[in-house]
Amino acid sequence: MNEFVKNLSPKEWEGFCAKILRYKFTARNVYEVPDNDKGDLGIEFFTVDGTIFQCYYPELNIDMATYKKKVQKKIRDDIQKLIKNEKAISAMLAGIKIEHWVLLITENRSKDLIKYCAQQKKKIVEAGLGFIDSEKFTVKIETANSYPDGMLFAQSIHNKQIDIALADVSEDDKKVWQQNNSAFASNINRKSHSLMGAKSDEFKDKVVKRYIQIEKFLDHLRDEHPDIHQIVENSARARLEKMSDDSVFSDSFDRDFVKSIVDGNEAAFAKHAEYLSDTNKSCLSFGYLSKWLAECYMDFKNG
Repeated sequence: MNEFVKNLSPKEWEGFCAKILRYKFTARNVYEVPDNDKGDLGIEFFTVDGTIFQCYYPELNIDMATYKKKVQKKIRDDIQKLIKNEKAISAMLAGIKIEHWVLLITENRSKDLIKYCAQQKKKIVEAGLGFIDSEKFTVKIETANSYPDGMLFAQSIHNKQIDIALADVSEDDKKVWQQNNSAFASNINRKSHSLMGAKSDEFKDKVVKRYIQIEKFLDHLRDEHPDIHQIVENSARARLEKMSDDSVFSDSFDRDFVKSIVDGNEAAFAKHAEYLSDTNKSCLSFGYLSKWLAECYMDFKNG
């Protein structure tokens, strides 16, 4: 175990693991399972390719017998949660077949734990859970060293928030942008009028400003923080697809619908709280609404 990991608290270890996994699998392909609503179901993270992750930070400097007992209990308890919560987990995974269950731990101090993992694998396979690929399923212990690139990335940004100043946007900047992006400007103008009526000019002005700011923000993020840019870009791409999907099934495009999009954006980008300042997250939330309004050619009709 390196000195950096030794200085983490159990809660910080969980956040550290989250950074490793998002780097390794990208934000688009890893899901974090909140534990403040009826527990975590024995799953803290899962990936679209079928891996479940649990994180555990054993006490430092405990004797070997106590260490093994605590780690075995953690594995046993969480494996039992899979069996107990089969129905809820199947619904959450939505068709993903689990091939691996991994305990991300600070260090593996005993080869006996490998044998114990094999025993727990047998229990899961024998249980015949519908979401488990019984032919490929494994139970393993891994450490941060198993994902060296992700570990280095997580260490580099631990407790370090990015706060990129938003660009000042003048009236001339807006005019030039609208001249150079006439199709996008036309989309914004038409949708602003449909959504906001008498307040359309004020709304349109804010949308254009935020569009320019988000483009400059992303350019800066790409140049100065390429790893974090990739994580944010993956989330943003997923949000744009979700916004487009939601618009297809919406009966009307009104202020409530637009507010729901901004709220959804805020929730999506909140998971990057450890990377980005509140100001930058707010820029992303309204900025991607602006991008959608400009770049989506679907007409709005008030309900």
